[in-house]
Amino acid sequence: MIRRRWNDLRVGQHVLVHDDDDPALSLAAGQVTNVDRATGSNEVTIRIAPVNGPERLVRPSRLAVHFDTGEPAERCWRCEMRYP
Repeated sequence: MIRRRWNDLRVGQHVLVHDDDDPALSLAAGQVTNVDRATGSNEVTIRIAPVNGPERLVRPSRLAVHFDTGEPAERCWRCEMRYP
């Protein structure tokens, strides 16, 4: 996600997150739970519900997050690896 969009995230927004704990880098549905304003990129906490495992809070990098719009909006190397 580009920095401008990352910094526009708000609590309650639905997103998709590449789960770093999943070797397949699958996308997990998530919801933004906290945004800490920072110089440059904000620190964002997201509650994810992975396919295998319990819900948990993560602080992913902005490049591991997509808006949950149903359509890919930007290129992502993780998605391209999973869905060539």
